[in-house]
Amino acid sequence: MELINIEDIIPNTRQPRKTFYEETLGELAQSIQERGVLEPIIVRPKGDKYEIVMGERRYRAGKLAGLTTIPAIVRDMTDQDAAADGLLENFQREDLNPIDRAKAIEALLNFMTWDKCAKTLGVSESTLRRHLDLLELPPFVQEELIQSWNRTGPGCFAEAHARLLKVLNADPDIQRRVIEKIKTESLSVSETQRLLDAIREVPAKIEAFLRVPLKVTEEILKQIGKSREKMRPFKARTAEQHMKALEKTARQLGYLIDDRLIDFLKGPEMNQVLSACTSLADELGGFCQKLKISLQKGDDGFKEVYIHCPLCGRIELIGGLRCGVCWTILRRCLDCGHYDKTYQRCSLTEDYVYLSEAESPKENSKSYKCADYKPKFETRKAA
Repeated sequence: MELINIEDIIPNTRQPRKTFYEETLGELAQSIQERGVLEPIIVRPKGDKYEIVMGERRYRAGKLAGLTTIPAIVRDMTDQDAAADGLLENFQREDLNPIDRAKAIEALLNFMTWDKCAKTLGVSESTLRRHLDLLELPPFVQEELIQSWNRTGPGCFAEAHARLLKVLNADPDIQRRVIEKIKTESLSVSETQRLLDAIREVPAKIEAFLRVPLKVTEEILKQIGKSREKMRPFKARTAEQHMKALEKTARQLGYLIDDRLIDFLKGPEMNQVLSACTSLADELGGFCQKLKISLQKGDDGFKEVYIHCPLCGRIELIGGLRCGVCWTILRRCLDCGHYDKTYQRCSLTEDYVYLSEAESPKENSKSYKCADYKPKFETRKAA
């Protein structure tokens, strides 16, 4: 080790580190002023000068700190060994930005086999390829990664973000806009992946996806998925499960509808609720119309007359046999206009129906599927 005049030292043109960040360089210079250079740099003779093999950051920081000499270890090395050692030092420190690292590996492969390069750096060949993949990105993406490498916190463009953008290499303009969205909305890597998946899945909606927040993008995808799902054929079992889910959701929605909510909503919020409910009402209206048409085509004489369940009060169609909530038989002789409670018989058929059966009919009771059932209480017809 020698103390070498700092003016006799020249940078290595094959230095792996091409980018030096002023902020961290200034911090290192301040540390050198206070404590000196704690670790000597590595140089090799180059004519009447010494070329840096390892430690260019320390050399630059030393000059900033006003040093005239710097401790250095002098070694005789070939170009190949100097390049390998320089890269290895930075590689092990893990503070070399990804683009400089990839370019250094690319340079090393000019005079090394893949196998030897991997062994020299102590990594697998697949890791080498993973580093080199970054060089397939457009220059502006590489530059964005270099500039953001020493930053932390929300809105940072990281190496993992850059790797995801390879799928958009054919469209640099979209890449630029995605980078801006990552930074302005502080998208995580997983959120960026979801955005890119949406862009690939529905390319016709790219403009919308780039303009709206990610949660809105995912809502758009749900609506598109819903439309696609409706085009798939149903199986009998699937239809039954869907029907039960639909009934459950309809009941839950009924519980949610409360006029008191209006008193606590602002104008824009009421607009949102009205828009959502109107859209749902349109879909429900179309679905109900198709149900009616299908029922009218049947042989059971469908009439759209609604009655109340005698047990829980739920409104049901007169054509239903049981209540959808409490499963009570809906058509009781006791509620029928043809039933004579005094004589406990049907005035239309003259059949006797005892009061116990009229109040709590079983599945074998005459009223269970009686075609002549006529509710004597108020009914509600559809508009």
